[in-house]
This record gives sequence, C-alpha cells and structure tokens, in this order.
Amino acid sequence: MTDSILVLYGSYRSDRLGIRLANYLVTSLRQRGNDVELIDAKAVGLPMLDRMYKEYPNGSAPSAMEQLAEKIRAADAFVFVTGEYNWGMQPGPEKPDRPLP
Repeated sequence: MTDSILVLYGSYRSDRLGIRLANYLVTSLRQRGNDVELIDAKAVGLPMLDRMYKEYPNGSAPSAMEQLAEKIRAADAFVFVTGEYNWGMQPGPEKPDRPLP
C-alpha cells in the first residue's frame, strides 16, 4: 500500500533556501515508493487569509483553498518545511489595513 504524503513548504521569500530541502524530501519519499506532492505556499495562490476554510459555507471557499482542502483530506501524512525567521518559524503574512493596489 502506498502512502499519500504532502510536503508543505511555507516560505514566500524570493531568496528562500528551504525549497531545496522540500524538493529533496519529495524525491526521497518517492524513491521509497510513496505518492508524494509538494504544496508550495508561494505557488498555490491562496487569497489573503481573512477567513478560515471552515468558516465558508459548503462549496463557497475560493477554488485554490477548496483544492488544497481536498488534498489535505485525502493525505495519509504531512511533512512541514518552514523558513527560519529570527531563530524561529516564520509568521504568516499580515492582513493589510486597506486593499492592495
């Protein structure tokens, strides 16, 4: 039986280095016979998170969020790779006070 594993990488920085580790993990886990997908936060295209997925009525969440939720529900395991920020995990992006131009 093959395990379905998501490797989630959460850095948005332009000079991010952790993507190398995330790609290495994907390759290594695939070589062990697992079904592995890299979920790169920068590539997913989620909207600014001002509402949790569970707060949307069924079927009304943004499509990128809906697709990601389906992948998460179907996965057997998760590996999180996060960037380092001041010797700890990085914070999420701030919600702007006004819409961005």
